[in-house]
Formats: sequence, C-alpha cells, structure tokens
Amino acid sequence: MAISRISLRGFRNLRPADIEFAAEANYLFGPNGAGKTNLLEAVHFLAIGRSFRRSGDREMLGFGAELLAAAGSDEEGRDGEIRFDGREKRVLLDGARLERLSDYLGWLPVVVLLLDDVELVRGAPSMRRGFLDMAIAKTDREYIGLLNAYRRALVQRNRLLVQGGDEKSHAAWEEELVRTGVPVFERRRPVAERLMASAADYFDELRGEKASFVHRTSIEGGDDIAAGFRQKLAATRSRSVELGYTLVGPHRDDVRIRFEEGDRDMRRFGSVGEQRLAAVALRLAEADLLLGSGRQRPVFLLDEITSELDPDRSGRVLDLVRSKGQVLYAAARRFDNDGKEFRVEAGQVEAVS
Repeated sequence: MAISRISLRGFRNLRPADIEFAAEANYLFGPNGAGKTNLLEAVHFLAIGRSFRRSGDREMLGFGAELLAAAGSDEEGRDGEIRFDGREKRVLLDGARLERLSDYLGWLPVVVLLLDDVELVRGAPSMRRGFLDMAIAKTDREYIGLLNAYRRALVQRNRLLVQGGDEKSHAAWEEELVRTGVPVFERRRPVAERLMASAADYFDELRGEKASFVHRTSIEGGDDIAAGFRQKLAATRSRSVELGYTLVGPHRDDVRIRFEEGDRDMRRFGSVGEQRLAAVALRLAEADLLLGSGRQRPVFLLDEITSELDPDRSGRVLDLVRSKGQVLYAAARRFDNDGKEFRVEAGQVEAVS
C-alpha cells in the first residue's frame, strides 16, 4: 500500500514538514548530508517502528527537540503514528494506542534498498538472520513474540554455561530452548526457502549468472525436530560450556550464497558488484513475499542504490521495483524522471514538481 502523506516533527535534522507523496514514484534530490536519507528513514520508522540504520530512538530525536512525532496515511486511508519523548514511545494505529510494537509492525509494507545492503552478503551471519527475521515479521505478527521468547531462554542458558550448573539445570534450560526454538524454526524455514528460491531467480535475471541461495540451520527438518534439537544440545553441551555460549539453535542460522560455476562462496570470491546484485535480489524477494502474503504494493525506499550499478542494470532494478510498488528514491543529483520531485536541503523538504 503506497504512503500518501507523512507529517514529521523533531526527526533528526529534518525541519517540521507535511509531505504528500505521489502514488507511483517520488524522487528526493539534494546535496549529501541534506536529509534525504533521514526522510527515507522517517518513512521506515513510521512503517516499522524502528530505524533501518540500527539506530536507537534517542538517536533519531532531533537536536534540541523534546518530541519526535511521525504520522502518516496509506492510500486506503489507514493512519499510523509514533511519538517518542526521549523516554516513552507511543504507537497508534487508526487512532488506537497499541501496547505491542509487533501489532503495529507492517501496517505499511516497506522494503529498503541501501548501499549498505552489500553487508547482507559479505557481512556477519547476524546480518542475514536479521534480514530473514524482519521479512518474516512483516507478514507474521506472532513471529517476533516467538523469537523474543527464544532469545530470553538463550540468554538464561548461556548464563548457566558460564556460571556452571548441575545436570538437572542444564537439562531444564535445554528443554526450554527446544520449547521456544522449534516454533521459531518452523515459522522461519518455509519462508526462508521461498525467499532463497526467489532471490536466486532475481540474481540470474539481473546478472545472467546462476547462484544458489540456501538457508542453513543447525536444526534439521526431520520427522521429529524437537528430538533432533534436544540431541544436538546435549551432544554439544561440553563444548558450549568451554566456550560459554550455545552452539546450536535458530540463533546460529545463516544464508549461504554461492556461484554455481565452481561452487564459489560469493562472500569470499564475489566482486562488490556481484555482492550488491545479490543483496538487491534478496530485497526483491522480500517484496515478493509481501505481495504474496496478500498485502498490496510495498513502498520501496531506495538510497542511491543504483549509483554503483552500470546503467543497464540500474534501469532494470528501477523497472522491477516500480512494477511492484511505490518508489521513494534518494539521489544527490537530479535526473530525468516521470515522478514527483522533492528538493531536500539543510533539512528542508520542498516539492518542486
């Protein structure tokens, strides 16, 4: 669902603004540091309740501002609002306050394509797990609660590994990991498989080269997942005690991306351009996931993502995202386009066409 308007107060360097977007394509131009990326971040914050920069709420509160407020509407008239006063965050959907952010997350489906997305391929496994978890959470409101329950159990089990405990204590916390971890695995695995298959197709389309995208997990998907997880926890207990952390479970999942020719690891042997296209493929697969969940057109937030691609692939990426949803594209230089244009300078956002 396209975003039709956003109202901002106290968000980073942006001046108070009431902005109306075009339903199809919107282009933000202005010098570096002017606030273009901040505006994309504000839309993401309105939709998801958090930054795509992994910044905390306090970091988004403008200098000297006492209140951060973001409010907006989608093309069907649904209203979202988030307020943060430096201590408490209030979240409202269609005027009703929500106690859980997971009940708000995804009301406005957004997909980001950033230059930093190359880290989805060459970065740590936690980057790829985070991508999977957020993609799932946008379509499954129960998922974050399940994931948080598992994370709490994991913290307690890791504490026991460091502090020491008897056989009964170890068995009890391993059973709690099984109880909370299996639902996470069961929700994550089928979605990850769909994402990986779709990403492989997009990489082939954009690059003209085959690559495999595979969700890797330490929990096997056999007939009895819980029994297999339980056995692996027991089998790795001694080594986990030595290291002070749990060696198996959903928190160890990863995505392996390899060129089919030569079975080469893209993380190690791919060029920056190839890694960037693989990251774009993952984001496009996320968009298909949102579309396939029954949600209407997502909002694509692009931060100069095509500036480091050759003109042909840049045009193909833009064509793909425009065919799937609304586009908000930030770039330093103005170029010919058929969308609505905004000039961003020194935190001031002004429509110019």
